[in-house]
Amino acid sequence: MNLCIHERDGEKKVFDGRQVYWLHTPEKTGGSYSSICTVSYDPGAKAKPAHAHDNGEETVYVLSGTGKVKVGDKVMGLEPGTLVLFPQGVPHMVWNTGDIPLHMVCFYAPNADAIQYTFYEDFDF
Repeated sequence: MNLCIHERDGEKKVFDGRQVYWLHTPEKTGGSYSSICTVSYDPGAKAKPAHAHDNGEETVYVLSGTGKVKVGDKVMGLEPGTLVLFPQGVPHMVWNTGDIPLHMVCFYAPNADAIQYTFYEDFDF
């Protein structure tokens, strides 16, 4: 069980325009109730397709950069210090509208491995 993990040591996953570093997962830390990752969106990148968590929720905290987030039918601005809750079952999407990477910390409960997703191809800004 690893109780202290640096982002550079997280499990890296690369998607179109974004990089995810998994820091706290059941496999890495032995915890079973939550997961934490960091996400960096390239300028102009969106988290596509939009999705909802069928059996859990996600909370994100913006470290740097700017953007927009759509949660259900609400569009809100993102800047450093912003915290956003993605409730269970509500479609959501993030978009980096700035000219530098948008860097966030994401918290999942239950852990991300246990969460089931529904994807929404037509959900956009």
